[in-house]
Amino acid sequence: MNIFSITLIWLVLLLSAGPAAGEVVDRIVAQINQEIITMSELEQAVKYLQANTPPGMNPKDPVTFRRQTLEALIDRKLAKEEAKRLGITVSEKEINQSLEDIRRRNGFADNEAMAKALAKEGMTLEQFRQYLAEQIQQERLMQLTLRGKVKVSEEEIRRFYEQNYRASDNRLHIKVLNLPFPPGATAAQQEEVREQAEKILMAAKQGESFDKLLREHNKPAGGMPSGDLGFIRQGDMDPRFFEFLARLRPGEVVPLKTSAGFQIIQLVEARIGKAKSLEEARPEIEQILERAEMNKLFSEYLRSARQRALVKVML
Repeated sequence: MNIFSITLIWLVLLLSAGPAAGEVVDRIVAQINQEIITMSELEQAVKYLQANTPPGMNPKDPVTFRRQTLEALIDRKLAKEEAKRLGITVSEKEINQSLEDIRRRNGFADNEAMAKALAKEGMTLEQFRQYLAEQIQQERLMQLTLRGKVKVSEEEIRRFYEQNYRASDNRLHIKVLNLPFPPGATAAQQEEVREQAEKILMAAKQGESFDKLLREHNKPAGGMPSGDLGFIRQGDMDPRFFEFLARLRPGEVVPLKTSAGFQIIQLVEARIGKAKSLEEARPEIEQILERAEMNKLFSEYLRSARQRALVKVML
């Protein structure tokens, strides 16, 4: 899976969007060497993560949640400084390629359409480009500092296989078109979105290209994956939802109403078959386990970097 997918990277606003133009910055809440984090940055990050909460964070405890958010911002600043210290750079060509990959995966017709979607999330295209540069830079920092240190045992591979692969390897390839409600939507605004969803659904059922409808109408939103999601394993979906989608014919579309808006889902292909053998699944399992171990070791690396840095928290 592309690590730069808009819908799967929860740090996108937290780590790159600064104060809005003309906004008064109350005060500095943290200093990391020569870098600072302002109250406005923290407030924006908290607001975003309340709606798109990553694993391990609990927005129901506002004091702890705010502190966890600040710690994530500090870690990002530390990683950026470490990459700079080690001379890790990213070219414009690489940023452009990553941006193009994201545009295609999310069904945007062009960069202008992507910019409009980002604006609804409070971010400019230039801010997102900066985020991509930092994300690539951090990935290279991880590879450089952890090379040769990530080990996955045969026992871990077998245990993961038993827990996740022994059952039939059923997968669905789906595409999702999002129509989120505006923030604080009134009943009238929600009805307007419902009517738009009905029109798009009718167009799809009458044979209009779903990819074309995605390009023209999809509105990515935090916490609502959209675009071409590729094949999704049965174990990664709600069982009843998987069974419902698996009964559709390839190319068939269905509507879904959620608390955040409407989605129109197309089943592209269903792969229902026997489970993979251990050897067939081994490369994928190794990749999953190595990534998990790398994330753990990188957190430890950043803790070590923090001990060498000047870090002041003034929250």
